[in-house]
Amino acid sequence: MSFGKLVAWSSSHASYAANVLFLGFFTIYCTDTLQLSAPIVGLLLLLSRFVDAVGALVAGWLVDVAPETRFGKARPFDLAIVGIWVFTAVMFSVPGGLGEVAKYVWVFISYLLVTAVFTPLFNANQPLYMARAFANRDVYTKLSARSGLIVGAVALLAGVSVPILVQQAGKTPEAWSIISICVAVPLAVFGLLRFLTIKEIRNTEAEDSPRVKMRDIMLVLRTNPYLWMLSSITLLGSVVGSVGVGAYYFRYIVGNLAIMGVFGIVNILALPVLALLPPLVRRFSVSRVIAGFSLIGALGFAMYSFAGANIPLLLIAAVLTSVGALPASFLATVLVIDNATYNEWKGNRRLESVGGGVQSFAQSAGSGLAAGMAGLVLGIVGYNGAHNTQSPTAIGGIVLLMSWVPAALSVAVCVIALFYHNRFERRLPELTEQLEFRKTGGIPVGTILLDQTQVNANTNSALLASGEELVGTVEGKLRKRSRNHGGRR
Repeated sequence: MSFGKLVAWSSSHASYAANVLFLGFFTIYCTDTLQLSAPIVGLLLLLSRFVDAVGALVAGWLVDVAPETRFGKARPFDLAIVGIWVFTAVMFSVPGGLGEVAKYVWVFISYLLVTAVFTPLFNANQPLYMARAFANRDVYTKLSARSGLIVGAVALLAGVSVPILVQQAGKTPEAWSIISICVAVPLAVFGLLRFLTIKEIRNTEAEDSPRVKMRDIMLVLRTNPYLWMLSSITLLGSVVGSVGVGAYYFRYIVGNLAIMGVFGIVNILALPVLALLPPLVRRFSVSRVIAGFSLIGALGFAMYSFAGANIPLLLIAAVLTSVGALPASFLATVLVIDNATYNEWKGNRRLESVGGGVQSFAQSAGSGLAAGMAGLVLGIVGYNGAHNTQSPTAIGGIVLLMSWVPAALSVAVCVIALFYHNRFERRLPELTEQLEFRKTGGIPVGTILLDQTQVNANTNSALLASGEELVGTVEGKLRKRSRNHGGRR
C-alpha cells in the first residue's frame, strides 16, 4: 500500500482519536468553566449510556441493512465524522450567560448527539468497511498496525496542542468555544479523506443474501459469547482511557496544565512499537498481545500513585501507559471481523457492522462509566472547581483515579484477553479452515457431516444442521481426494 493510501485510510481514525482526546476535557470544562456539579455531570453522563446502548444496536442494524450505493455499503457512514465534530464544537460552546438548568440541558443533548448518534454510526461501519476494502486477516493486522503510525502522529499533535490551548483558555466559556471550533473544522475535513478516496472492492456475503432482519441480529448477540468478551475488553479499556482526570492531575498536583501537552510528545516514543505488532501477533495472537501490553500499562498507571510532580517519573509512566494501550486500540477491528467469521461458521449471518456497533456501545459505555465514576469520586472527596487549590482529600481522590483504578482495570483486561484466547482465538485457524472447506467442498455453511456409520454407506452424504464440529475422518477423506486432484480444494 502506498503511503498516500495509508494516510487516507487512517484519516478518519486519526480524526476520531483526536475527538476522543478532546472529549477527555469535557468533565473539567463542565466543573471548572461552567461551574456545574461534578456528581450531577457524572450522573447525566452515566444515564446517557442507556441511550447509547440503543444507538449502538440501531447503528449496527442500519449499516448491515444499508443498500449498495455508488459509494458502496459501509463507506457512506464515514460521513458521521463530520457530525461528531460539529456537535463536539456545540458541546464546548455553552453561552456563559445561560442558567444552570439550561447549561445541563445543552451539554447533555449535545453529548448524546455525539456519543449516541454519530459515534455509533461511525464505529459500526469500521469492520465492514475494512472487510470490503481489503482482502484477508493478515492484511487487516498489518493495516491496523501501520495506520497506527498516522493515527498516533495526529493524536500526538492534538495531545500536545490541546492542553496548551486549554491552559490559555483558563475558565472562560468564550475562549473554550473558539478553541473547539478551531480544532473541529480542520479535523473534520481531514477525517473525510478516507471517504473520498478508499473504495470498497469486494462483498463479504453472497449478493443474493436475504436482507438482514432484527432476529438475525438477536441470534448473533445470543449465540456469540466471544463478542461479549471482546466488548468487555473494549469497555474496560475505554474506562481506563476516559477517566479524564489527567487535566486535574496536571492542574492541581503538577501545577501547570500546559505541561500535560508537552508530555504528549513522549507518545512518539511508543509509535515504533506499532511496527512490532504484526510479528508479535503471528508469534502469539492478537488477544495475548493485548494481555501482555495491558500489564505494561498497569505498571505505568501504578507509578502515578507515587510520582507526584516528579517529571522523570511522570515521563516513564506516560510512555508505559501509552505503549500499553496500543494493541487494544488498533487491533480490535481485526477481532470484530474474527467474530463475524465465527458467526458464519455457526451458520448465522456475518454481521460485521453489528459487531462494530456492539464495540461502539462498549466504548461509549466505558467513557460514560469513567465520567460517572470520576464525578462521583470527586464529589465524595470534596472537589470544588471554583477553587485554585484543592484539599488533601480531593488530591488523594485525583491520584486514586489517575493510578490505582486504571491499573486494576488494566489487569482485568489482561485476564479477559487470555481467557478469550484460550476459548476462541487459538481455535480460529481451525474454524476458518473448516468454513473454507465447507464453501469449496460444496457443503452448505452450518452443515455437519454424518457419523462414521452413515459415512461408510455414502461418503458424499451431508446432513444440514447447526452443529459445532466436522467429523475428522470425513474431512480427512475429502482432503485426500482434493490432493489427488492436483491440490484443488
